[in-house]
Amino acid sequence: MLDLEGYQDAAGALCTCPGFELVASCATHAQARITAGSDAERTAFLDTFEKKQCGTICEHAAECYAAIPGCKGEKPGCECCPWNDSVLMCSTSDTCQTCRTCLQVATEPGDGTFECALGRGRLKELRDCACSVCTDDCTGFCQNIELLTTDPQDTCHSCLEQNCKAPLDACFGDKP
Repeated sequence: MLDLEGYQDAAGALCTCPGFELVASCATHAQARITAGSDAERTAFLDTFEKKQCGTICEHAAECYAAIPGCKGEKPGCECCPWNDSVLMCSTSDTCQTCRTCLQVATEPGDGTFECALGRGRLKELRDCACSVCTDDCTGFCQNIELLTTDPQDTCHSCLEQNCKAPLDACFGDKP
Protein backbone atom coordinates (compact mmCIF):
# COMPACT_ATOMS: atom_id res chain seq x y z
CA MET A 1 0.00 0.00 0.00
CA LEU A 2 1.23 3.50 -0.80
CA ASP A 3 1.92 5.58 2.26
CA LEU A 4 -0.13 8.74 2.63
CA GLU A 5 2.73 10.81 1.25
CA GLY A 6 2.44 8.73 -1.94
CA TYR A 7 -0.84 10.38 -2.91
CA GLN A 8 1.02 13.08 -4.85
CA ASP A 9 2.51 10.40 -7.10
CA ALA A 10 -0.95 8.83 -7.39
CA ALA A 11 -2.52 12.09 -8.56
CA GLY A 12 0.31 12.60 -11.03
CA ALA A 13 -0.12 9.08 -12.43
CA LEU A 14 -3.86 9.59 -12.96
CA CYS A 15 -3.28 12.85 -14.77
CA THR A 16 -1.06 11.19 -17.40
CA CYS A 17 -3.95 9.02 -18.65
CA PRO A 18 -5.67 9.89 -21.96
CA GLY A 19 -8.30 12.59 -21.53
CA PHE A 20 -6.74 13.94 -18.36
CA GLU A 21 -4.15 15.96 -20.26
CA LEU A 22 -7.05 18.23 -21.24
CA VAL A 23 -7.78 19.04 -17.58
CA ALA A 24 -6.08 22.31 -16.69
CA SER A 25 -3.58 21.79 -13.84
CA CYS A 26 -4.93 18.26 -13.30
CA ALA A 27 -2.24 17.04 -10.91
CA THR A 28 -2.10 20.32 -9.02
CA HIS A 29 -5.89 20.38 -8.46
CA ALA A 30 -5.96 16.69 -7.54
CA GLN A 31 -3.09 17.06 -5.06
CA ALA A 32 -4.74 20.10 -3.48
CA ARG A 33 -8.04 18.23 -3.04
CA ILE A 34 -6.26 15.23 -1.54
CA THR A 35 -4.20 17.40 0.80
CA ALA A 36 -7.36 19.15 2.02
CA GLY A 37 -9.05 15.80 2.73
CA SER A 38 -9.03 14.04 6.06
CA ASP A 39 -6.70 11.13 6.82
CA ALA A 40 -9.65 8.76 6.32
CA GLU A 41 -10.48 10.31 2.92
CA ARG A 42 -6.85 10.06 1.77
CA THR A 43 -6.67 6.44 2.94
CA ALA A 44 -9.92 5.61 1.09
CA PHE A 45 -8.55 7.26 -2.06
CA LEU A 46 -5.28 5.33 -1.89
CA ASP A 47 -7.17 2.08 -1.25
CA THR A 48 -9.23 2.68 -4.40
CA PHE A 49 -6.09 3.69 -6.32
CA GLU A 50 -4.33 0.44 -5.43
CA LYS A 51 -7.39 -1.83 -5.74
CA LYS A 52 -8.14 -0.51 -9.24
CA GLN A 53 -4.42 -0.42 -10.20
CA CYS A 54 -4.85 3.15 -11.34
CA GLY A 55 -1.14 3.76 -11.53
CA THR A 56 -0.88 1.28 -14.40
CA ILE A 57 -4.40 0.79 -15.85
CA CYS A 58 -5.73 4.04 -17.35
CA GLU A 59 -9.17 2.58 -18.04
CA HIS A 60 -9.82 2.82 -14.27
CA ALA A 61 -8.54 6.40 -14.01
CA ALA A 62 -12.01 7.98 -14.08
CA GLU A 63 -13.16 5.92 -11.12
CA CYS A 64 -9.98 6.69 -9.19
CA TYR A 65 -10.18 10.40 -9.96
CA ALA A 66 -13.77 10.40 -8.71
CA ALA A 67 -12.53 8.94 -5.41
CA ILE A 68 -10.34 11.99 -4.72
CA PRO A 69 -11.84 13.84 -1.73
CA GLY A 70 -12.67 17.50 -1.52
CA CYS A 71 -15.65 18.41 -3.68
CA LYS A 72 -17.90 20.97 -2.07
CA GLY A 73 -21.54 19.85 -2.00
CA GLU A 74 -20.56 16.31 -2.94
CA LYS A 75 -23.60 14.04 -3.16
CA PRO A 76 -24.76 11.17 -5.37
CA GLY A 77 -25.00 12.19 -9.01
CA CYS A 78 -22.70 15.10 -8.35
CA GLU A 79 -18.91 15.35 -8.78
CA CYS A 80 -16.19 17.93 -9.28
CA CYS A 81 -15.11 16.25 -12.51
CA PRO A 82 -17.77 14.56 -14.69
CA TRP A 83 -17.12 13.24 -18.20
CA ASN A 84 -18.28 14.86 -21.42
CA ASP A 85 -17.83 12.21 -24.09
CA SER A 86 -14.17 11.25 -23.65
CA VAL A 87 -13.06 14.44 -21.91
CA LEU A 88 -12.98 14.95 -18.15
CA MET A 89 -14.52 18.36 -17.37
CA CYS A 90 -13.45 19.88 -14.05
CA SER A 91 -14.78 23.09 -12.60
CA THR A 92 -12.11 25.49 -11.44
CA SER A 93 -14.02 26.23 -8.25
CA ASP A 94 -14.12 22.58 -7.06
CA THR A 95 -17.86 22.93 -6.66
CA CYS A 96 -20.25 20.11 -7.33
CA GLN A 97 -21.37 19.50 -10.92
CA THR A 98 -24.44 17.43 -11.68
CA CYS A 99 -23.72 14.29 -13.67
CA ARG A 100 -25.45 11.07 -14.73
CA THR A 101 -24.86 7.99 -12.57
CA CYS A 102 -24.22 4.47 -13.86
CA LEU A 103 -27.91 3.59 -13.40
CA GLN A 104 -28.97 6.61 -15.45
CA VAL A 105 -26.47 6.02 -18.25
CA ALA A 106 -27.34 2.30 -18.44
CA THR A 107 -31.14 2.65 -18.34
CA GLU A 108 -32.08 6.12 -19.63
CA PRO A 109 -31.47 7.81 -22.98
CA GLY A 110 -28.87 10.57 -22.93
CA ASP A 111 -30.07 14.05 -22.08
CA GLY A 112 -26.84 15.99 -22.66
CA THR A 113 -25.85 15.88 -18.98
CA PHE A 114 -22.28 14.85 -18.16
CA GLU A 115 -21.56 11.28 -17.03
CA CYS A 116 -20.26 10.84 -13.48
CA ALA A 117 -16.67 9.63 -13.41
CA LEU A 118 -17.49 6.95 -10.82
CA GLY A 119 -20.61 5.86 -12.74
CA ARG A 120 -18.58 5.64 -15.94
CA GLY A 121 -16.15 3.27 -14.19
CA ARG A 122 -19.00 1.11 -12.90
CA LEU A 123 -20.67 0.98 -16.31
CA LYS A 124 -17.40 -0.12 -17.92
CA GLU A 125 -17.06 -3.01 -15.44
CA LEU A 126 -20.65 -4.09 -16.14
CA ARG A 127 -20.23 -3.79 -19.91
CA ASP A 128 -16.93 -5.73 -19.81
CA CYS A 129 -18.64 -8.57 -17.94
CA ALA A 130 -21.73 -8.50 -20.16
CA CYS A 131 -19.68 -8.52 -23.34
CA SER A 132 -17.51 -11.43 -22.24
CA VAL A 133 -20.07 -13.64 -20.47
CA CYS A 134 -23.45 -12.64 -21.95
CA THR A 135 -22.33 -11.85 -25.48
CA ASP A 136 -25.34 -13.35 -27.29
CA ASP A 137 -27.94 -12.02 -24.83
CA CYS A 138 -26.53 -8.49 -24.51
CA THR A 139 -25.42 -7.70 -28.06
CA GLY A 140 -27.24 -4.35 -28.19
CA PHE A 141 -25.89 -3.28 -24.80
CA CYS A 142 -22.37 -4.34 -25.78
CA GLN A 143 -22.59 -2.36 -29.01
CA ASN A 144 -23.87 0.65 -27.05
CA ILE A 145 -27.15 0.78 -29.01
CA GLU A 146 -29.55 -0.60 -26.37
CA LEU A 147 -30.19 0.38 -22.78
CA LEU A 148 -30.51 -2.07 -19.91
CA THR A 149 -33.84 -2.95 -18.36
CA THR A 150 -34.84 -4.23 -14.93
CA ASP A 151 -37.33 -6.62 -16.52
CA PRO A 152 -36.46 -10.17 -15.35
CA GLN A 153 -37.93 -11.51 -18.63
CA ASP A 154 -35.31 -9.62 -20.64
CA THR A 155 -32.62 -12.09 -21.72
CA CYS A 156 -29.77 -9.64 -21.17
CA HIS A 157 -30.93 -8.70 -17.67
CA SER A 158 -31.47 -12.35 -16.81
CA CYS A 159 -27.96 -13.27 -17.95
CA LEU A 160 -26.45 -10.33 -16.03
CA GLU A 161 -28.32 -11.36 -12.88
CA GLN A 162 -26.81 -14.84 -13.14
CA ASN A 163 -23.29 -14.06 -14.33
CA CYS A 164 -22.49 -10.41 -13.59
CA LYS A 165 -24.36 -9.83 -10.32
CA ALA A 166 -21.69 -7.75 -8.53
CA PRO A 167 -21.14 -5.17 -11.32
CA LEU A 168 -24.89 -5.12 -12.06
CA ASP A 169 -25.70 -4.39 -8.42
CA ALA A 170 -22.96 -1.74 -8.25
CA CYS A 171 -24.32 0.00 -11.35
CA PHE A 172 -27.97 -0.22 -10.34
CA GLY A 173 -27.05 0.89 -6.82
CA ASP A 174 -25.42 4.04 -8.23
CA LYS A 175 -28.45 6.30 -8.00
CA PRO A 176 -28.80 10.07 -8.07
